[in-house]
Amino acid sequence: MLPVFSSKQHPRKLTLMGDDGREYVFLLKGHEDTRQDERVMQLFGLVNTLLSTDPKTCKKDLAIRRYPVIPLSNDAGLIGMVPNCDTLNQLIRDHRQQSNIIFNTETKTMENMFENYENCPLLNKVEIFRYA
Repeated sequence: MLPVFSSKQHPRKLTLMGDDGREYVFLLKGHEDTRQDERVMQLFGLVNTLLSTDPKTCKKDLAIRRYPVIPLSNDAGLIGMVPNCDTLNQLIRDHRQQSNIIFNTETKTMENMFENYENCPLLNKVEIFRYA
């Protein structure tokens, strides 16, 4: 049985034992094309190479943290978990709690502004979100 995360796509936590004896933790994501994530990680690798070869940036030891992305099909893949990191969702929840902002207040405001919010075009959603 794989633990399920409580996010929109409900990814599963998958722990694999490597032949080196170490555990590797991944998110198993379905209904999402992870090939684009893989390309972004490749781009970050190129940026890291450029940063490490330029004399000015090399001195500053700059790099983008990368993680493994393994597309399994057009709509499923594995994404490596980065240890000791918070999700964007967790950071937002913490901020709301510290600022006494009611959970889902933005969503409720947006839905009140436009009764069929979920079905409106993306540009309208962005405009409604900015206003909310």
